Amino acid sequence: MDHKTLAYYEASGEQLALRYEAVSSPVSRFFRVAFPNGARVLDVGAGSGRDLAALLAMGYDAFGVEPSSTFREAAFTAHPELVGRIIAGALPGLGTPHGGDFDGILCSAVLMHLAEADLFDAAFALRGLLKKGGRLLLSLPLNRPDVHADGRDSNGRLFSAYTSEYVQLLFERLGFQPIGRWETKDALCRPDTGWFTLLLELGSSDKLRAVDQIEGILNRDRKVATYKLALFRALAEIATQEARLASWRGDGRVAVPLRSISERWLLYYWPIFASDRFIPQSQDEGSDPDKKLTFRPALETLMRSFQGQGEHAGLSFWQVAATHGSLPQDVRLAHAAALTAIERAIRYGPVRHSGGSLDTGPIFEYETDSRSVLMSAEIWRELSLLGHWILDAVVVRWAALTERFAGRQGVSSGEMLPLLLARPSPERMTGLARSVFMKTALGTCTWSNRSLSVTTFDVDHVIPFSLWASNDLWNLVPAHRTVNIQKSDRLPTSQLMLARRGDIVRSWDILRDALPEAFDANARHLLGRKPSAILAWRDELFGCLRQAVEITALQRGVERWSPSPRLP
Repeated sequence: MDHKTLAYYEASGEQLALRYEAVSSPVSRFFRVAFPNGARVLDVGAGSGRDLAALLAMGYDAFGVEPSSTFREAAFTAHPELVGRIIAGALPGLGTPHGGDFDGILCSAVLMHLAEADLFDAAFALRGLLKKGGRLLLSLPLNRPDVHADGRDSNGRLFSAYTSEYVQLLFERLGFQPIGRWETKDALCRPDTGWFTLLLELGSSDKLRAVDQIEGILNRDRKVATYKLALFRALAEIATQEARLASWRGDGRVAVPLRSISERWLLYYWPIFASDRFIPQSQDEGSDPDKKLTFRPALETLMRSFQGQGEHAGLSFWQVAATHGSLPQDVRLAHAAALTAIERAIRYGPVRHSGGSLDTGPIFEYETDSRSVLMSAEIWRELSLLGHWILDAVVVRWAALTERFAGRQGVSSGEMLPLLLARPSPERMTGLARSVFMKTALGTCTWSNRSLSVTTFDVDHVIPFSLWASNDLWNLVPAHRTVNIQKSDRLPTSQLMLARRGDIVRSWDILRDALPEAFDANARHLLGRKPSAILAWRDELFGCLRQAVEITALQRGVERWSPSPRLP
């Protein structure tokens, strides 16, 4: 649970409990619909105990968890029958309170206090406490007008704006089926505030689903290095951003090129290795810095060629030079050696051992002929559907695991997160694209058709860098500075993409003529192969870009954008 939110409830829980107890429960009307008579039910976030007491009065064998000690004491005072039935506990790390194995769970006004990075783990935790066929009744705000731009109210409480569709989709992907949805007014009569309530049922299949295998590896597999987390991070990014790199086999398996995974590992570990202090990425490195990761020396050799050239030991300079094809021969060899060392670590580490804690055993296999990592189609589908949730969960786990490896060296999770989220600066690549565009012709803005000048010329990411962190050349188009500022981190509408197709393709032609090898290598990320010499590559690449924009908008709930006709 969010720390600032919990601190507020600890300080103000007694007064809040009196307010909650003074009004009837807005969700109690759904208890008979949600839970069978006599069911064993858990109230997650029991608060003042109002809903838990109502469940007991209806004949349910009800228990609760509540992170605030102030709320727990208030609940025991108002409802003495709850003594022994409420214990301390908070999402996402609930464990198995009261022995688990519940017929139903009530989770009212709780998930809104979780950051999105914790939502995936919280959903898994709730799922793990239910019997097959169990019911989940959850309630969240439809709107909260008192929430500021930082996602907090005036008391510092976090209110994540999760829509009912977003939450329902997450739980459906975890094996739940929606049964009911209702909207209610705010019980405390706060203006312009409403709530939605979802009733979901966990599927009764006993088969170990692919999502359970992923969850088992992330949560229970033994980890003596950050390798398994890096592998899942790379696969989730490829599944959601470069899906055509994968090939579907006739035997129900999917193959992902090992080189594509290793290229992402290089980006993940470079900022960590470039830190001013030694940050261990394995149990051995934590106990003895001389026991280095197998690929650390090779990657550090490459990094030394860019020392003194900006943050993270010149990561951005490396990307521009590699894209431009201007790496000196010795640096090219160092680059190849680093990728080879990383690939060996992937093959003999997480590919071989991921899933050792599961009854099904390891879930990956390496195919020598194709130099690919194989997995079941079910695993790949889950990575494609749950990818952006998995990415958040993996980064948080990676930071926590590093803190454990560091031990007395004192590397905190908070210090690790910026390094794990670091990427090559977009300014370096947009500068490269800008120089190409300006040598050809200034032309007009891709999105608005406004004439461009030296002072108004910008380069825009079609898919915002904040969403994909992609500096690929196909993602860079000329734009008027005012229009670029207005677009910000939003995705263009479907209509705008179709209307501006000619301008986008024209930008690709300019960049491909100037940087053919680099453009084709970048285009492979979307196409799954290099563009062919025939004209059809433009249609194929544009189709892939449109698909990427639409899927990202749907999965991430991103606001769509079209230029305002009132722009000066």
